[in-house]
Amino acid sequence: MAGVFDVIIVGGGVVGCAVIWDMTSHGYKCLLLEKNENLVSEASSGNSGMLHTGFDSSPNSLEIQCIQHSFPRMFDLLKGLGLPYEKNGATMVAWTQEQVSRLPIITERSRAAGISSTTEISLSELYRREPGLSRHAQGALWIPDETVVDPWLTAISMAHDARRKGAMVKTDTMVQSICRADHNQQVHVMTSRGQFTGRVVINCGGLYGDIVDKLAGLQHFSIVPKKGQYAVYPKTAKHLINSSILPIPTDRGKGEIIFKTVYGNVIVGPTFEETVNKRRPGSDSNTIQRLIRYGESRVNGLRGRPIVNTYTGVRPATEIKDYHIDSYPERGWITVGGIRSTGLSGSIGIGDKVRKLVLGQHNVEPSRAKMVELKKMAVKFLPPSHAMVDDVIYTVTHPITLCRMDLSMESRL
Repeated sequence: MAGVFDVIIVGGGVVGCAVIWDMTSHGYKCLLLEKNENLVSEASSGNSGMLHTGFDSSPNSLEIQCIQHSFPRMFDLLKGLGLPYEKNGATMVAWTQEQVSRLPIITERSRAAGISSTTEISLSELYRREPGLSRHAQGALWIPDETVVDPWLTAISMAHDARRKGAMVKTDTMVQSICRADHNQQVHVMTSRGQFTGRVVINCGGLYGDIVDKLAGLQHFSIVPKKGQYAVYPKTAKHLINSSILPIPTDRGKGEIIFKTVYGNVIVGPTFEETVNKRRPGSDSNTIQRLIRYGESRVNGLRGRPIVNTYTGVRPATEIKDYHIDSYPERGWITVGGIRSTGLSGSIGIGDKVRKLVLGQHNVEPSRAKMVELKKMAVKFLPPSHAMVDDVIYTVTHPITLCRMDLSMESRL
């Protein structure tokens, strides 16, 4: 444990995992600190597992920049590590004439953001593609590149590949205080498991990112958490839809989606609910019943089918919709905050941007050789809640992956 790290990353969600993977691959000596017992235990354990193209992101936002940088590279990562994904596309459906009037606006915004493949399709084409949809649709857009992945395995694999390349990952390690030593331009990070020293600290604290920033004497944003609930159907429903069925987005977000996971479960969600609780609450029955009614009103074949699971996620939103990626060279600090529902989609782009800030603004060169090559991982699922990646056992924390593993549940369907 002796020595100084080039970079210390605080937070082991998908963003922290992507940052340590990118930095380590490019030769940086890295340490990741996660306060929970397991990686991917907070916001990243309650997402949808969807890789979004950014079709509805603001054209000049940090979010769209990171997503666009991530998207092609994410497929290189998935293929290189041998991870599951399915590019099944998304169909955005307008159910009223008022919603139909928004389709050209969404198409234009998508093209302004650089996604030229978004196209309006006729109702006959819609029902040819999605025969299981309710016959009340009024119009639709086709977004071909939307993709689903295993969100837990993707994040864990980035952290695991970083470990294979020499990175250190410490869980159950709470950051308690930060001290910058100006005489040698080092940052001392005091934790529940001792002190660690790095040349740059990167705050990927997610839901607690504002609290971590305060430890460094910064307070430029506050986390305003948003809760999302999901209802999960069995794999026997997977034939009912061929793509992810999106509603018309609003200022509040993408809305409640009906989608298949990479393992075939059909999910309805997430909701968008105000909450003051950063800790993930359980699902509530009234909301789940509303999601069931919504799903049945859009996909007729869902009527009467059982729900096999529910789960809830909490997004680390802030007062603004865009990401906060801010560099403070005088403090040896980089903040990555406010990474909302597109954290998985933008994660590789975020890692690339952070690395360029470390080199360009903090003048920290990598102390090791590059190791950007990817090697397929041997993954063995160990029901009910573990997976072995190569020879390391991880606790599975995401319901999408847990549904894939619950063989006894599937045998009852």
